[in-house]
Amino acid sequence: RRCRYGAPLGRVRGVGYVNELLARLTDNPVQDHTTHNASLEFPLGRTVYADFTHENLMVAVYSALGLFNVSEPLDPRAPPQDGGAQGGQWVASRMVPFSSRMVTERLSCERDGEARPYVRVLVNDEVQPLEFCGGGQEKTCGLGDFVQSQGYARRSGGGDFLKCYN
Repeated sequence: RRCRYGAPLGRVRGVGYVNELLARLTDNPVQDHTTHNASLEFPLGRTVYADFTHENLMVAVYSALGLFNVSEPLDPRAPPQDGGAQGGQWVASRMVPFSSRMVTERLSCERDGEARPYVRVLVNDEVQPLEFCGGGQEKTCGLGDFVQSQGYARRSGGGDFLKCYN
């Protein structure tokens, strides 16, 4: 119960995946303490990766990344009647419908005459705004900005991961 969405430790369940995503995007080994079997070599240098999971973990990954950020906790006793708080961002049927998917793309875009790496995230074919790393209207952010924005995951959840086992 302490590690579900909306709980103080809800987003920590997504930290391991976020760190694996950062490793893939930067082509560097995973830098965290959330793995259960560190003796396995993590695959890097691939063109395409595919992961499969259940919707309950996807919600934690969205939360750890900073997607669908809800600034006020939802009240389970009084659900919003107008399509949702904060402009209807937290709508589970849109975030994790049957056969839901999240795609993270590393793009090379030329800006100011120089090719630079950028990140774009799609959830169920909808490009996400990525405000947390300066996504702006293009809904992309520089790879470095994206990595920097993931400080919670890069700090292994700031000690929250171990609290899930207490």
